[in-house]
Amino acid sequence: MESKIEHDGVRLRNYRVMKNITLTKAANLCGVSKSELSKLESGARPVRPDHVIKLAGVYGITPLDLLTPESKLRAFVERASDTSKTGSSDLPLFDGKSLSSQKEAARAGGRTPCPIQLADVPGAYAVSIGDMTNAPALLPGIVLYVHPERSVMINDLVINRVTWSPLAFYLRQSDDGDLYGLTLSKKRVDLEAEDTERLHKVVGIWMNGPNGD
Repeated sequence: MESKIEHDGVRLRNYRVMKNITLTKAANLCGVSKSELSKLESGARPVRPDHVIKLAGVYGITPLDLLTPESKLRAFVERASDTSKTGSSDLPLFDGKSLSSQKEAARAGGRTPCPIQLADVPGAYAVSIGDMTNAPALLPGIVLYVHPERSVMINDLVINRVTWSPLAFYLRQSDDGDLYGLTLSKKRVDLEAEDTERLHKVVGIWMNGPNGD
């Protein structure tokens, strides 16, 4: 009887199950859609090196652990891992819903690869969006990269650490000089001048493909 060859997707699924993480949670923390992660695990869609690196961060293992010994991706992942050693290799990744509800007490649910621009920034973190609050601009699965030490300016996309809900909005100023936050769904949050010190600037967005898969 011919033995069944294990593909990388099987290892992705096995480690997720071993870590007792649901498909939905893993997808949100990784910054991909649930549909895409399901296809990666089943082998219906080929696994890319960035998938491997992100999921390894979520599961708290090395990227090579997620690959079969015969995987053609091993060389690519090894090179990516060597490059990341020049700075911080990953960032704490917070689930947006948990951050909004638990506020300062929220804990990161995983890790995600760190953009080189944030490699040496103390306190930098990432937030996964899992709801439709800011749709269609910020769809579920998008990851926001946050620089907490950079000064915010009018029209910046920021993390709302004042009222915490909605979690992300654009900083605006009225003709009278009043500051407020505005979501893409036109929800407004009035702010005081000193509140800007508690806003954290979003400096990068990781987006899925046009179909969210």
